[in-house]
Amino acid sequence: MNNVIELQAERRRRRSANTYEAIRLQLEHIYKTQNLRCFTLGDTRGLTLSWAGNNSEAEILSAYAPILATCVDRDRRAQIFDRLRTFIPEATEKSLEIRTFTVDGETLHLCVMSQSGVKHTDLYRAVSGVRRIFGQAEWAA
Repeated sequence: MNNVIELQAERRRRRSANTYEAIRLQLEHIYKTQNLRCFTLGDTRGLTLSWAGNNSEAEILSAYAPILATCVDRDRRAQIFDRLRTFIPEATEKSLEIRTFTVDGETLHLCVMSQSGVKHTDLYRAVSGVRRIFGQAEWAA
């Protein structure tokens, strides 16, 4: 009789004690597994906190994410997308997903650009991963 309990293998292969590196690894994992064009995390001022993919596109998406996340007027939103397309011609309502959430009272925007769409479960995983990493990082940062 075997008295050893088998533990499930650790699913995360790459880790970091550095908060921002850990978030980058989280985004990078989803970016690669979902074959995304760009994946970025930014704040309400439009500053990029972390990204996976093209750095210049990430900075542009981080800048536009807070504007698009709060815009509900259809005509105004179309104008914003017209301006965004001067920097990233492939950016459309269908290719872009933005999730807004808070960590310790700070509003953050997760912005994903893809050609084939993004699974909502992957966005949820990214948001929960960022929250978990920031939560663990209070003592490690």
